[in-house]
Amino acid sequence: MNLIPKQSSLQDRDYVHKLRMSMEKNGLLNERGELDLSSCSDREFLEIFFLEEINNEDRGKPLSPQTLKAYRTDAQTLLSFMEDYQITFKGIGFPEVRMYNRYINEKYAARSAARKLNFFRRLLAFGYKTHFYKGPLYEWIKKPAIKKGHYSDLLSETQTYSQVRELSQQDAEELIGLFSKLVKQKAYRVQRTKRNELLGHLLYKTGMRASEIVSLNWGSFRYNRRGEVNIDVIGKGNKQRTIPVIDDRFLNALFEYRRSFEESAEIDPYDRSPLFFSIRTYYNEETRFHKKRMSYKNIYHIVKTAAKYAEKNPHISPHWFRHTYITTLLENDVPLSVVKQLAGHEDISTTNVYLERIEKEKLHDHLSHVRFGV
Repeated sequence: MNLIPKQSSLQDRDYVHKLRMSMEKNGLLNERGELDLSSCSDREFLEIFFLEEINNEDRGKPLSPQTLKAYRTDAQTLLSFMEDYQITFKGIGFPEVRMYNRYINEKYAARSAARKLNFFRRLLAFGYKTHFYKGPLYEWIKKPAIKKGHYSDLLSETQTYSQVRELSQQDAEELIGLFSKLVKQKAYRVQRTKRNELLGHLLYKTGMRASEIVSLNWGSFRYNRRGEVNIDVIGKGNKQRTIPVIDDRFLNALFEYRRSFEESAEIDPYDRSPLFFSIRTYYNEETRFHKKRMSYKNIYHIVKTAAKYAEKNPHISPHWFRHTYITTLLENDVPLSVVKQLAGHEDISTTNVYLERIEKEKLHDHLSHVRFGV
């Protein structure tokens, strides 16, 4: 369902009139001029919820593909549950809310459960605001407590201390050292090897999210006034930040990767071609490679394969490198405010969680000079 006629625009003097007429025609406005979905079908309600609450272009902050995928997954979880128990959206009441709440808490780890329940809460709140539901059913949702910080939810019965989702420097270096050795294809073996080497540097030495790495262009790299190379990153909520390329090995890996494709290694901030792309033997008159942007799934597969090959924790994912980067900076006395900026954290309290954990692990050091005299 499209709430706004396609032919309408803000420059059209009759925009508001056409919008009102379209919504009244679809029975979406009540006598007070409010968005009223009380007469909508289940399908229409879900479509309008995604249109207005999830995919709303007026927010000015486009959602990342990973975020959109998470919302679709959460919606599918809810729809599958409703199908199994023969529940309709219109038929949701207090018993159904509490039953779904319990189902999610029992089936999923705390972080996943909290996200899925937050999606459900948003849907119910939207339904109440638009008169699809007569009461604030969302108030009955109880999300699980989540341990502050980057801890794993996967605790065995004998564990009393949560495992941190990050790597030791030794493990991180071992894993990225394996990236280039994972290449088995004969076609473009050199290019794939150089790509994996550069990917390792980006994961370990920038703290970028995998979604940010796949969004990089060749033009994301530039020289600053001091002749040093920086990376301009577009992060969550379209927020920009700058990350330095910190050593010669990193820089050499970048240039060698470019040269392996017989492309210029001259940094060009206006070049919008993707840094990482699928290497396939497609040919046409204009280009040698099919430059479809590399996906998150590709990076995830490389990290998972390396972890399996090295017989490391099977739950290791690309995001563990981000946590490792932040911890490494703080352990090397990089100021908290600088780490916050490099990590792209919205609030410094998020960065401070890492520092608090580091200080906890230094308790023996803090007390090593104390003598009790007995």
